[in-house]
Amino acid sequence: MYHHDQTKPASPATAARFPQMRPLAFAIHLLMLEGALALGVWAPPAHAQTSGAQSLRTYDIPAGPLSIALTRFSRESGIYLVGAGEIIEGKTSEGLKGNFNVEDGLARLLAGSGLEAYRQADGSYGMRAVAVKAASTRQDDMSTLPLVAVTAVAERPENLPSAYAGGQVARGSRLGLLGNKDVLDTPFNTTSYTAELMENQQAITAADVVLNDPSVRTVSYSLTNAAAGGDIFLIRGFSVQDSVLFDGISGIASNRAAPVEMAERIEVLKGPSALLNGMAPGAGGAVGGTINMVPKRADDKPLTRLTATYMSNSNFGGHVDIGRRFGEDNAWGIRFNGVYRDGKNATAGQSVELGAATIGIDYRGNRLRASLDAGHQTMNNEAPQGAAGFGIADGITIPSPPSAKKRIAQDWEYANSKSNYLLAKAEYDLTPTWTLYGAAGGSNTISSYLSTDVSVADTQGNAQATVYYWPNWTNYRTAQGGVRGNFSTGAVSHQLNISANYLMKDSGYTADYYGFSSFATNIYNPPSVSRPSTAGMDSHPDKTNRLQLPSLAVADTLGFLDDRLTVTLGGRYQRVEVIDYSSTGESTTSYDKHAVTPVLAAVWKPGANWSIYSNYIEGLTQGDTAPIGTTNAGKVFPPVKTKQHEVGVKYDFGRFTTSLSTFQIEKPSGLTVSNGDGTSTYQVGGEQRNRGIELNVFGEVQGVRLLGGATYIQPKLTHASSDAYDGNTAPNVSRWQLNLGSEYDLSLVPGMTLTARMMSTSAQYLDEANTRSIPGWTRWDVGARYKTTAAERPLVLRLGIQNLFGRDYWSSSSGSWLYLGQPRTVMLSATMDF
Repeated sequence: MYHHDQTKPASPATAARFPQMRPLAFAIHLLMLEGALALGVWAPPAHAQTSGAQSLRTYDIPAGPLSIALTRFSRESGIYLVGAGEIIEGKTSEGLKGNFNVEDGLARLLAGSGLEAYRQADGSYGMRAVAVKAASTRQDDMSTLPLVAVTAVAERPENLPSAYAGGQVARGSRLGLLGNKDVLDTPFNTTSYTAELMENQQAITAADVVLNDPSVRTVSYSLTNAAAGGDIFLIRGFSVQDSVLFDGISGIASNRAAPVEMAERIEVLKGPSALLNGMAPGAGGAVGGTINMVPKRADDKPLTRLTATYMSNSNFGGHVDIGRRFGEDNAWGIRFNGVYRDGKNATAGQSVELGAATIGIDYRGNRLRASLDAGHQTMNNEAPQGAAGFGIADGITIPSPPSAKKRIAQDWEYANSKSNYLLAKAEYDLTPTWTLYGAAGGSNTISSYLSTDVSVADTQGNAQATVYYWPNWTNYRTAQGGVRGNFSTGAVSHQLNISANYLMKDSGYTADYYGFSSFATNIYNPPSVSRPSTAGMDSHPDKTNRLQLPSLAVADTLGFLDDRLTVTLGGRYQRVEVIDYSSTGESTTSYDKHAVTPVLAAVWKPGANWSIYSNYIEGLTQGDTAPIGTTNAGKVFPPVKTKQHEVGVKYDFGRFTTSLSTFQIEKPSGLTVSNGDGTSTYQVGGEQRNRGIELNVFGEVQGVRLLGGATYIQPKLTHASSDAYDGNTAPNVSRWQLNLGSEYDLSLVPGMTLTARMMSTSAQYLDEANTRSIPGWTRWDVGARYKTTAAERPLVLRLGIQNLFGRDYWSSSSGSWLYLGQPRTVMLSATMDF
């Protein structure tokens, strides 16, 4: 099979340990060897390795030190070496150029070195000295250097980057238009969380997964709130709402919340990404970053896995995961996941029902690869908190948070939704270096909310609850097509991708039933109020608007100095069209604008195990319309561009990687300006600038698996609604965010692992004047898991406690609305493979 992917496949998860040495000594050793390889020991089935060993790939590795040549070959082929430093140190290679399989490629690289690679019975490779017959000795008189295991890993159908040491994150992630990239080859700050992490942390939605990232905070959590936008996040201090991608495509994943059981990876790209993924269709776009769910695919090894779950107070569930491959060379695969949870949450009187069924079918042929994903999801919440948390009236001191374990919403409040999706993708190799690809799909979601917005009037918690009935639906249709390929112009390599995309979103809702009833309440001691009647209210609203997002994008990654320096240039032409529909079905185009968003990014690799990167990239959101009451009411403004500058460095110690990045994001915003004569004009003249530093860590250190980091942000209003506020701290953004998770395997109890995670967030202002703020908070999660066997089958038992100390706190804010943190929650699960 030709190697068609324009990116370098990353290495497999490594389960074995490096030679015992301290991290600093290990790092120095790596530097002395100029990138001598570290070797993973995950051994896939023998037939998978055979396939990987025989498939041809295109290489262009220059002559030079053998350590560097093997490092590059390992990245491009999936091969890893352990302990190869001593036998390759000081040796050189003539390089490798052309199409080779693993064995021929190794033989060419090792030519003249006195070493040879050979295949072992279990599918791995060993390395030994070439037999040399001296004139005065017999044929069998030769010395053999120590064996070195070399594992060839079959390329996955979707070229999914393999897991890093510790198994919690992957070695790379998908960058939209740029394809899969190894973390050291990526000119952005990205993290890809694995299915293993999701299972061990007993995550339910993407919001549970991104809790591990210090640059991400969850504003609205769909399992406990009735927010129509579902999970709402802040990434680098900017909102990400209704914009979670599925397999790199917008408009497929549920716009409320999608269960993580459908995902092999949850990928987080920090910063705007209009070129990479196109403009996000959600409210406010995806200014701060992008979250992508990578669907599961069947492996060559058959899988039948059952999981039983429990979440306090009495929420029980089950998950079944079945995967099979069949046909010649296991070309066809099918993966089914079904999950169902139902019962009371940790908050008294609150419950959630979540059911989903997904199926993924894929075909991997010699030149054609295709996939089909389909799924259904039902989510019903009882007594969820209102759509926007708790509103705090102007001029009052921020009240203390109520008990998170006590129900505040009425027992008749609910948030129900049903979603379906379908996505088909295919790619065909026109030549060994050029691939044609396309995708088409869509989704529909029907939701209904009967809930309240609670506005707090004083520090005693007295409040007014405004009741709303909000039926709505959304339909997405999306298509994309393009061509990508590799070529060279002299000494410069190119990875070119040209793509055309189209996304259409139809929506139907009615705002007529907002505030049809209200009542007095108290957030510390809420009364019980009878349900208001919704008789005669239309639960099936007509279509109200359509959003169309056609775009054309091109990106070229140029490689210099044998790809030690890569520069990415590109741009996307995006059209944004909004059509409004009246109650009689008549349509009017209220918005039709376009914009071009460029990108310039670079990666410099001074050594095989570290890189320096920089990028300039823009985001895009729909422009504002001047509101009624202004002198330019109805004026439509062009799409709003968000601009990011970022510089960072990444270092891979072998089993532990760290990155440090600095960034600046500038986001324009609209504001009403007084004309001095009693009138006002609406302008897009406001601006918020977030400058920050991020430190990320993941991997293993001295047998402890670590995951987390720290983020420091300076959020500043460079152009506020009043000159008096210019230079103030932007509201709703914390300056400090710290995450650190750890896992440790107990040697005294084989199979037992202890886990702990700390999340800390500093205070944040609620207003531009910086007069009111909510305090910072720290939350601790702990857990344990035990791997054993039952009836000769693998069994994993897990225990997790979130918010161990049961602290009540305001977790985040949006405008003058506050969101309450989650109560102490106990989670149990048992997983068995059959």
